[in-house]
Amino acid sequence: MNQNIELRHLRYFLAVAEELNFGRAAERLNITQPSLSRQIQNLEKELGIILFERNPRQIKLTAPGQIFLTEAEQILLRFDQGIRIIKRANRGEIGQLTVGFQGSSVYDIIPISIKVFRERFPEVEIIMQHMTTSEQLIALSENNLDVGFVTPPITDANLELEILLQEPLVLALPENHPLAAHSEISIAALANEPLILASRDRGCGLHEQIFDIYQKAGLYPNVVCAAREMQVMLGFVAAGMGISLLPSHVKNFQRTGVVYRTLNPEAPITGLGIAWKPENIIPVLLAFLEIIRSLA
Repeated sequence: MNQNIELRHLRYFLAVAEELNFGRAAERLNITQPSLSRQIQNLEKELGIILFERNPRQIKLTAPGQIFLTEAEQILLRFDQGIRIIKRANRGEIGQLTVGFQGSSVYDIIPISIKVFRERFPEVEIIMQHMTTSEQLIALSENNLDVGFVTPPITDANLELEILLQEPLVLALPENHPLAAHSEISIAALANEPLILASRDRGCGLHEQIFDIYQKAGLYPNVVCAAREMQVMLGFVAAGMGISLLPSHVKNFQRTGVVYRTLNPEAPITGLGIAWKPENIIPVLLAFLEIIRSLA
């Protein structure tokens, strides 16, 4: 487009082309008729083309004017569509969101938040990535993930972490284990018990947290096995290979051969958080975080 032709010129032209009357077009545009006539003359001068045939009784489009009308309509339509799209994107109503989560997690807030978000913003594409917490932290730092459901603690100072839920750890035991006769068990009672631990490469902070719990009790864990998934860990417990300390929501798995007991005097706390990179905040992520906070 010539640098002296603006969108308003196209709107003026479109109004005159549709009304075929300068008076009605001027009234529709809320400008004076002489001003509108001058704007159309300026447009024709810039184009070097006569767009309207004028006579005292009527005006009509010239052949080039007919062609220009089709193009002007498309330009204005695309422009208006573009404005609507960017406004919707700014409200987080359209776009794409990549979300990380741990496959072993059974926190209801994860599927519920995704469901609510999809219902509210059906035109946002959500891509779910099954990752450990450590994998999510790497993906977030490398800008390959918008947001991740992680198990605290995390130590990356470049990421924002918001705690969503907290829960106590419970002791998972083989159902025929002697300690299963007690409803509450102290950490001290676990000395020398074979321990099935969350793998360090599971990256959820639980591995280190359990070592800290044992250390504070003056114990060193007798680790006999490490696994990435809670279902696998519970399978080992059911097989009598050892005990395990896990978040209390693990009881939802209802594994045959496994019983759960409370840790006392004060059960250690673990939880679920959501992490993102502050400089990568986008409207669609803000909308997602708002929904999560309303559900937490």
